[in-house]
Amino acid sequence: MRRVALPPHVVEFSADDDLAAPALAALYPAAPESAAPPTFRYRLERGRDGDWTARAHRQPPFGPAALGDAWAFLEWRAIEDVLHEPGPDAVYVHAAGVRIGGRLVLLVGGPGSGKSTLTALLLRRGHPILGDDVLRFDAREGCFGAVPRSIKLDPLTLRELGLGGMADRGPEGGTFLAAGAAYTSPAVFLAGWEAGRGPAWGVVLLGGPPHTGPALLARRGEGGAAVRLLQGVLGNPRAGAASGPGRADARLRLLESLEGARAWEAGGADPARLADLIVEAVRT
Repeated sequence: MRRVALPPHVVEFSADDDLAAPALAALYPAAPESAAPPTFRYRLERGRDGDWTARAHRQPPFGPAALGDAWAFLEWRAIEDVLHEPGPDAVYVHAAGVRIGGRLVLLVGGPGSGKSTLTALLLRRGHPILGDDVLRFDAREGCFGAVPRSIKLDPLTLRELGLGGMADRGPEGGTFLAAGAAYTSPAVFLAGWEAGRGPAWGVVLLGGPPHTGPALLARRGEGGAAVRLLQGVLGNPRAGAASGPGRADARLRLLESLEGARAWEAGGADPARLADLIVEAVRT
């Protein structure tokens, strides 16, 4: 059994078979262990035929399935449950967060926009992160904080980044292969991976696929592009399903916090060069 803190929740993972121990260890490996009572419980069960069933909080069982598929279901289900109950003074945003030279930059874009690839590249170069896909915004402090989950990269991307060996390390190296993706702990890239919480200094808007042409980074009006895009993000259920005055106020404070943020629009088919351009722009 393993319990990890994903504020404001404690998530418990358990299994009835020792074969699942590596899979449990790879679920949110960057999250701190917790002894507090769990908010949500998830379980892996192995059948007599060797297939697995995943049991999630308030959901029908998933399976029978291969261990990797059952694991991927629990990883997805757990973060969805956490995102739908972020607490009264917080919202979650679909974005990555990287601290470059002391400045927190959000990477914002939809699925396939390259957030995880850029996050891995920047993290590998020594820039700590808050996450590659989901960030928590605390309305009381006006700060973005980490959601300590794995970075999700497909094996091809790992090889393209020169990180193919990580996919072969197994859970003991912080990586777990499941459903065609490598879920890699940020600590594999950088031991002190977690950036300090804080307000966003800048926002990089990433275009969706297909990615073609040279890497480009174009300056946009301060805060304008970021606010427009994040308004759309806030319509996503993952930004917080609960409603009410408290949640509406938290969303308003999120948008207000970005009014002075610098904004860039990014594109191109060379993520390594784009990472260079982002670092240059932030440090200028």
